[in-house]
Amino acid sequence: MVRRLITLSALLCLVIASQFPAGAIGSDLPVASASFNDDIHKVAYDGDVVYAGGAFTRAIDVDGTASRRYYLAAVDSSSGELLPFAPVLDGVVNEVVTTSEYLYAAGGFRHVDGVSMPRVARFDLGTGELDESWRPRPSARVFAVEPLGDRVYLGGQFTSVGGLAQRYLAAVSAEDGAVVDSFTPRLADGSVRDLEAGQGRLYVSGGFSDVEGEEQFAHLAALDPSTGRVDRTFQADVYVLTRQVVVDGDRVYAALDGRGGEVRAFDMTGRALWYQAVDGGMQTVAVWGDAIIAGGHFDKACVTDNAGPHGECVDGVKAERGKLLAVDESGALLSWNPNANGVIGVWDLEPHPGGASLAAGGSFTMFGGGVMQQKRLAVFE
Repeated sequence: MVRRLITLSALLCLVIASQFPAGAIGSDLPVASASFNDDIHKVAYDGDVVYAGGAFTRAIDVDGTASRRYYLAAVDSSSGELLPFAPVLDGVVNEVVTTSEYLYAAGGFRHVDGVSMPRVARFDLGTGELDESWRPRPSARVFAVEPLGDRVYLGGQFTSVGGLAQRYLAAVSAEDGAVVDSFTPRLADGSVRDLEAGQGRLYVSGGFSDVEGEEQFAHLAALDPSTGRVDRTFQADVYVLTRQVVVDGDRVYAALDGRGGEVRAFDMTGRALWYQAVDGGMQTVAVWGDAIIAGGHFDKACVTDNAGPHGECVDGVKAERGKLLAVDESGALLSWNPNANGVIGVWDLEPHPGGASLAAGGSFTMFGGGVMQQKRLAVFE
């Protein structure tokens, strides 16, 4: 599929967005866009195009037309329309990432368009064609892909890549997918859920119990992107599954899961600057302009991070927030409240590269407390 140029309407959105005060968000409700019949796990932009990966097998366009889409699809974020990109995968997609040249998709699938392509694949953004020559072959599910220079980092549940032993985290060549054997991280007893390059580091988050035998680096750690050795100048002291990590300037933001989850901000040493706790798991975090947006399967923003046996806010409730919330750079809760439904809620958030919109993927079907139907993909302007 030929890459679309940024449309006039998107440029107009940029102009309008620039007129809002710092930290402001245009609307609590998303715009109308294509919907899907099952969860969206990840979203990624290329210009105005939003790529979505998940568990779905069918898409419903804005005009009500239903089309087959097997775990991977593309939507025009300006018009909301479903785009022709329609590769056939045979399993769930857990990750989508774009670069200037490629769309990367990863998950539990084994084949793409009938071609053996286990668990990670890439497509040419200009043509939409599968790159059959790039084939890393991880042994189990991949949750995270992070392209950086001449390498592509993979994180997940695998224990080998390309037939070589490599547990949970590996680097492969961006040219041919061959394993980079000089990158030798040592993570134990748990999968990698997210990867983020920034500040000269490779940040790794997930459920792993230690790095290089040291438990103080469990769940969230910074590694040397060249060697995979742990960077001991960053120590976050996180004790729960960490779903996602985002680097923005000299800040690191993380989505902490658990009975009661948090979005937490760290400085470059791993010192916690602030947190916003909720009454359920926090699954995703993104920086959109001057706001930090977080999503998960929560319904309330908590006063403290003290959660009870069922995830309730033990010390009281700050505000009702259905599956999504926004805070400013100091951690103060903002008024934005899309009030989405669903048990699982929001799996992923991704800002438009120009800031014009924010895409969300998840299990939700309604917003505004039932006012608006929008299934599993939402675009906010």
